[in-house]
Amino acid sequence: MTWTHVLRKVLSTLPMRSEADDVALDKVETVTQYVAEHHAREIPLESVAALVGMSPSAFSRFFAKATGNGFSRFVNRVRIAKACELLAGTDDAITGICFEVGFNNVANFNRRFREQKSVTPREYRRQARL
Repeated sequence: MTWTHVLRKVLSTLPMRSEADDVALDKVETVTQYVAEHHAREIPLESVAALVGMSPSAFSRFFAKATGNGFSRFVNRVRIAKACELLAGTDDAITGICFEVGFNNVANFNRRFREQKSVTPREYRRQARL
């Protein structure tokens, strides 16, 4: 599965509300593309808000309303999706994958991974290779 397919899957699980207009959809697309391309580094809310011409507080409300998810939750979902791809397709160390996908703390990575996947990264890798 390619990274594009993984990102589409993550995005497909985010409910888009039908009342979102073309401008809102363009902003969401701009943000999701930016996150996909920059997931491995810190993504300050202020920077993403500025990218779409909004204040951080307005952007937070907008993004949550448009997608049904907070911005940081979305970023974590993208990072976990990329981690799943790496866990299944490489022999890279889990610690290395943690940092490669943009987490800066292994304990937080493991916690977020388990929240989303209901298994640890190690268990995920084992199951993906069966």
